Amino acid sequence: MHRLLAILCGVCVLLPASALKHHILTKSWDEAQSDCLEYLRIESSRAVPFLAHRYEDDQTTKELIFCIALNLRIYDATQNVLRVELLRQFFTPDVNDTLYVNRTNDCLLRVQTPPKENSYYGRNPYVGAIESVHGMFRCFYYYYGNFNRNEPALPPTPLELKQIQQECAKIIGIPVGLLRCGSHLKAHPAYSKFSRCVVLRSGKYASELGDNSMKRFLAMMGLEGYV
Repeated sequence: MHRLLAILCGVCVLLPASALKHHILTKSWDEAQSDCLEYLRIESSRAVPFLAHRYEDDQTTKELIFCIALNLRIYDATQNVLRVELLRQFFTPDVNDTLYVNRTNDCLLRVQTPPKENSYYGRNPYVGAIESVHGMFRCFYYYYGNFNRNEPALPPTPLELKQIQQECAKIIGIPVGLLRCGSHLKAHPAYSKFSRCVVLRSGKYASELGDNSMKRFLAMMGLEGYV
């Protein structure tokens, strides 16, 4: 959580829509919530407060928020990671508020990192994650700002990243089998073209990312040496 908090202190630069043309997937908070109200079969009468963005501290609300976080990829169950920088995009601070970052950070410091839970056993394998995600949401809900109508681009899932890499290997002419052998893949003469293809099809342009961001993005996919 401490690592995630640092993101709030930096300057946020959102990618323009033109930078997402290779791989587009956007969704607003209300769209994700509408999905989850159906997934969880929450009755219309019970959904009224949620549609008005009123959220209580009860189990139904916690499960709804967790569903929305998964839907918007704010919580990555595979990596057991809470993505503060994504949740932030759904809230807009008051222009006259100069303390929203401090208030939110103070609150986030009290949110426990979700324990790593075995998703294959138990009635609900994400009890800890549900509590952590709900706690993080409440920090933004009460201290950061108001909901907005933004539809930010969602990061690709691990499964999508794997598919993108397979597609780019075919496009560039690299044997798909090399994707399972990093050292041989990086030694391939077309590797730089391959890594560029992956970045573009993942919705990110080199011209829109700083060097450090690019390195982190490629490292996340087990790639390096982008040209």
